[in-house]
Amino acid sequence: MAAHLNSFNAIEGLPKQSDVVVVGGGIHALIYAIHARTIEMKEGNTGMLIVIHPLEPATNFTVLEKSDTPGYKIGESTLTVFGLWSKLIGIDSPMLWRLFGPKDGLAFYYFGHTDDPEKYTNFVANGPPGDFVPTLQIERKVSELMLTLFAQRLGITVLHGMVAIIDNETVHQEGGDKDTSLKVLDKESMVQEIIDTRLLIDATGRFHRFISKGKQRVQRPEGAEGFNTSAFWAYFDCPVDEKEIPLREYESVNTNHICVPEGWAWVIRLPTWEGTPLPNLTKMINYLLDLNAAKTPPDAYPSTAELVSMFDLKFRWVVSIGFALRSDVVYPSNISEYGSCEAAQKFSWVVSRYPKVCDFMKKFTLIKDLYGPGTTWYTRKNLAFRSPQVSGPNWMAIGDAVGFTNPLYSPGINANMATSIFVAEQTKEYLKAGDTRKDELLAKYENFCKDRVPNLQRMNVFNYKLMRSPLLGPIGPLFQYLIGTGNARFQGASKYTLDNCAELLTTWDWGANEPEYIHIADIICEILEGAADTPLSPAQLFLVEIVSQWGIKNTMATGKYKGRWSGLFRYYNDDLVFCKHKIDRDVLARRCDSCGEWRMLRPDALKCPFCGTEHNIKKCTKVLYSS
Repeated sequence: MAAHLNSFNAIEGLPKQSDVVVVGGGIHALIYAIHARTIEMKEGNTGMLIVIHPLEPATNFTVLEKSDTPGYKIGESTLTVFGLWSKLIGIDSPMLWRLFGPKDGLAFYYFGHTDDPEKYTNFVANGPPGDFVPTLQIERKVSELMLTLFAQRLGITVLHGMVAIIDNETVHQEGGDKDTSLKVLDKESMVQEIIDTRLLIDATGRFHRFISKGKQRVQRPEGAEGFNTSAFWAYFDCPVDEKEIPLREYESVNTNHICVPEGWAWVIRLPTWEGTPLPNLTKMINYLLDLNAAKTPPDAYPSTAELVSMFDLKFRWVVSIGFALRSDVVYPSNISEYGSCEAAQKFSWVVSRYPKVCDFMKKFTLIKDLYGPGTTWYTRKNLAFRSPQVSGPNWMAIGDAVGFTNPLYSPGINANMATSIFVAEQTKEYLKAGDTRKDELLAKYENFCKDRVPNLQRMNVFNYKLMRSPLLGPIGPLFQYLIGTGNARFQGASKYTLDNCAELLTTWDWGANEPEYIHIADIICEILEGAADTPLSPAQLFLVEIVSQWGIKNTMATGKYKGRWSGLFRYYNDDLVFCKHKIDRDVLARRCDSCGEWRMLRPDALKCPFCGTEHNIKKCTKVLYSS
């Protein structure tokens, strides 16, 4: 299958030399290479791309991926920043809505230990409207395949089945104007070749292959800040209509979160194309990319059902559900009765502690081996880490190779793409720079990354500690949205072009880097010290509520954070005062009258992207909340 994907490159085989070589072919590698390439192709200050097929691009980019094809990965939810980037580099919503599931924001349900299972709280917020940018529930395998084919159309060489041999010499070379000679093994032929490059990009994700060859090792949280989590997940069918899901205001078009003192679970409904032969998938995606390049109107695209028939594809909807649990959770000495493996046992044990969560899970049926033998349950432990070094002579790390914290608020793709964009924006200058300037650029990047992971870790600790009480839980997302989406850069997202989008994409971390956020999070985290199962006292509950009200008032008083809060949120007005009976907000999505699937609303898209049923314009136009 590697040969099939490699056949879409403009050149054959491994080049002898490439200005930039990216090790790893995942989503951050592709974001980096595509962004660096497209900013070379922009025309004037408009951010528009010159429509060419560059056989000899100004900068040569080669991406090396050891796997034969893009494979399964966790991380299935995208946010506004990824949608904006997709739009600006030339991938628009109509195509994406045929491949992936629509997403309209985030919803959180907070449960505690109580005699009344109905005593839970929830927080619901919209995403961006469909006539602005898409936010999606994605199957990573297909998203990376789509970006691979898109990159190849830009003249980027993406080679699968190629193993980059990273050794000490690669990481600790002298640097300067001397090229790096990278050894590469072709997995099929077992022939080893050498490619010379001026810049290496480490996009090897959590395997962080460059730093693992150094004297330093990745850092895990330690001491008083040693908060870490482990994830356990599986895939499920939902054979009932979602109206039967026993949670208030539940809608599968949201990324839903089940939050308990031990941690939280994501609930993501997404389409999977698993089981489709790779050639069929590439034919379909290339067909869609042709339509996208031609600026085809939304309703002129075939529906997903039509694409399935046209290209003989397999397609189904599944639900990804997984718990990211605190490492300090104390489990019973024997939990074997809860399942056949550790993931199943810990997942089911947590569910069993909350009657309402039990009722919720009864609506779902476990899928066995969705992605092949032995893939029913997944485990990933000690999620939080950071690399103490993110660059070296002629190399820089991006994406999850820099660090990761937790899947809460989807930072893996959406926040960590800041590193890929930052390096892409600096690449041209780095390649032209002399030794002194290169050292300055590497130091600049080290400084850029220095506080990112600690800030995101603080964000996760803040939210996890608030999850210990249903009364406090909603405080977490309230501050994320107030500071993360109320800042001027995010509020002005519609004005960005390729020329200046890095101003937003490299600085947006859900507000976790803003001083107001850091201040309130530090205060509340100190009040809520304690393990997952340690009950909160009435004094702690009272103090946190007072501090949060003070924090909201002071944050809004700065004038730095603004938004149409009553349109964005259920239960809150424009002053962010909680209103129990205010369930209305902007209407940005509706279910199709025919197939029942959710569709994002825009007046130029009357047809359901999944079944093709046409709706009247009233049912396809967003409705803005008026207080």
